[in-house]
Amino acid sequence: MDHLQQFHARHVLPLPLAKDHGWQLKRYAILANGRDFDDHIASAAVAEAFNRLPTPGSLKDATGNHGVGFQIVHFAEIAVVSPVFYWQWGSVLSNIRQIRAKWETPTIFENGIEEIVGCIWEMDVVSFEINAWKNTLLTGAGTPKERLSAYIERRLI
Repeated sequence: MDHLQQFHARHVLPLPLAKDHGWQLKRYAILANGRDFDDHIASAAVAEAFNRLPTPGSLKDATGNHGVGFQIVHFAEIAVVSPVFYWQWGSVLSNIRQIRAKWETPTIFENGIEEIVGCIWEMDVVSFEINAWKNTLLTGAGTPKERLSAYIERRLI
């Protein structure tokens, strides 16, 4: 049963913050065994994410999103998959439909499987980002702008 192999951590790379279309996205790459990081592929993934994200809101918006989120570009064995998450209503993590590119055309992202949130390696990043949001934005220490800056600076390394 190859799908029930022993778990081995994968290399996670923090990528530069991406700002576009009014959004701020923290970004990470995950490298499966035998896969290398490719900036051209990561750039295509973030461009697709910006095309799919809803209209950005602000931290002041209590009824919508905050224009802040994170993206994972997973250089996996069978494809490049890229879940994208964003914050809304102060404490709710939302996501766009997973985007996925075949290795034959790794910069052309299409829809992934709708029900999938992410794999076990991606959930490590999600867990970190949930804690970073909770421990910076939801602390009440400092102004919202200062807390957002602290959140953006926190990176899984």
